[in-house]
Formats: sequence, C-alpha cells, structure tokens
Amino acid sequence: MHSTTKTTDTRSLRIALATNAAFSLTCATLMILRPSLVGDWLGISAPLVLRAIGIGLFLFAADLIHQATRHRITTWRALYASTADFLWVAGTFVLLALFPNALSQTGITLVVSVAIVIFVFAIWQLWAIGRAHKLLDSGLYRHCILVEVNARADAMWHVIARIGDIKHYMPSLKHSTILHGKTPGVGAVRMCEDRSGKRWAEECIDFKPGHSFDVRFLSEAPDFPFPMKTMHGGWKVIPTDGGSQVMVWWELEPKQRFLVPIILPLLAFQADRDFPKIVQRMAADAVTRDPAAVDPRNPGVITRLLPNFC
Repeated sequence: MHSTTKTTDTRSLRIALATNAAFSLTCATLMILRPSLVGDWLGISAPLVLRAIGIGLFLFAADLIHQATRHRITTWRALYASTADFLWVAGTFVLLALFPNALSQTGITLVVSVAIVIFVFAIWQLWAIGRAHKLLDSGLYRHCILVEVNARADAMWHVIARIGDIKHYMPSLKHSTILHGKTPGVGAVRMCEDRSGKRWAEECIDFKPGHSFDVRFLSEAPDFPFPMKTMHGGWKVIPTDGGSQVMVWWELEPKQRFLVPIILPLLAFQADRDFPKIVQRMAADAVTRDPAAVDPRNPGVITRLLPNFC
C-alpha cells in the first residue's frame, strides 16, 4: 500500500538546475557580449561562432531556470538537461581529439575545465532526480499524478472501479481482464497486455468502494516485463466542489538502483502525458452512463493535470 508519509526532496534538484543555469548564463553572457575576449582565451578568432554558442547556452539556461522554479518539477526535463550536459562533454573531447592544434594550451585547459564542471552538473542532476522521487521514509521511489475533472466523484468511481475494463480507456493496452471471473475487490488479479506483447498481472490488495483501490504488481513472475524488484500502484477518487480529482500513483524499487534517474523520469513523462487523457475518457464514459455527472450548464468533459505533489 502507498506510504502515508510522502516525503521527497525536490529542493536538491532545484538547486542543481539553478546552479547549472547560473554557470551557463555566465558563459553565455561572456560569449555574447565579449566574444573577442573569449576568443583570446581560447586562441581562436571566431566571434560569430562564439556568439551563436552563447545564444544556445542562454536558451539552455532559461529552460533550466524555468524547470527549477516550477511548482511541480518535471524530472524528465531534468533528465534531458543532463543528457545535453553529457553531449557537451563528449563533444568537447571529440573536437579536441579531431583538432588537437585548433586551440592554444590555455584554451585547451579552459575548455577541459568547463567540460569537467558540466560533467559534475550532469551527475549532480541525475542524483537529484532520484532524490526527487525517493520516499525518504520507505526508500521506495514514487511518481504520482493528480487530475482534476468536472465529473462527480461517484460517477468517476463507477468507471474506475471496473478495474478489468482499463483497456477501454488506455489505447496502449491490447487486453485487460480480471482472472478467474472474480469481481473487483481484494484478491482479484488483473492481467494486462500492451500492444507490443508485454504481459503483467496486478493483484488488488486494498479496495475501498467509492474511494480507492491499491494493487501489487506481480513482479516475481519470471516473465514480468519491467525492471522492478517490487512495484505497487493505485487509484483514488477525491470529491471536490464542481467535480472530483483522480489520483494515480506508483511506488517501486528497481532491480538496479543506478537506473532510477532514467526509469522514474520516463515513467513520469508517460504518466503525465497519457493519464489526463485516460481520465478524460473515463469521465466521458461516466457522463454517457449518467448525464447528471457534470453540471448541465457546462456539459463538456474537462480534465487538467494539477501541479500538486501527492
């Protein structure tokens, strides 16, 4: 079952991104405003090239600042920032290998030093990504989304509680069913298969009618397709004025912890992209079954991914 104390550390990632932004902005400013000075340091004369690189660094720094100051930080964007940093480092040493005499000795020392600093930022951000998902009380890694919808909670629950029907709302699934003809509830096992042929099972371990259900992914199965040692998840419906909120969460322990900065951002990207649409399809089904599920003065189904941490 999901942890009651959901304590994660996003501050570390914000600091890493902001520090990287400050360094990138400093370099960008020098390249844009004083390209001749930077050229003297490097031992080259290419002001237009340096200005172009500076503009690119300025845009990169702006993106890092935007990431660091968002209410809901998105770790998949931090992952591509680290990827860009690694590419800068690799590009630096490739260019030095291909053109060993292009720069002065001072220039080589400078670009290598910058590459080392950027490499540190890349590693720091990857470490902080893991901290941003890690539950400090349990040591598991969590991602959770909260989707606001203008359909009543009871109507949404009527759809969500039919756990074997998830394939009707999730286009990536080819099949989903509850094994052995059981009804939704504790002990029911949902078998899913996606369109690439991956199959997995989820056992319902907690079922609160009208409220929530939790599942345990049967990760011990020899053909379990995901690199997880343990994995849990669940859905929760929260009534609000004028509609409801749908929470979907996952908590997991990867088989290889060094993969956390990759696995969790990819999970976050897919969940943030897909599940608001899945909830919207569920809401549309709920309204079809019960037109009174939404305010008749505004009958359209509206969903929104909330910035709240959960």
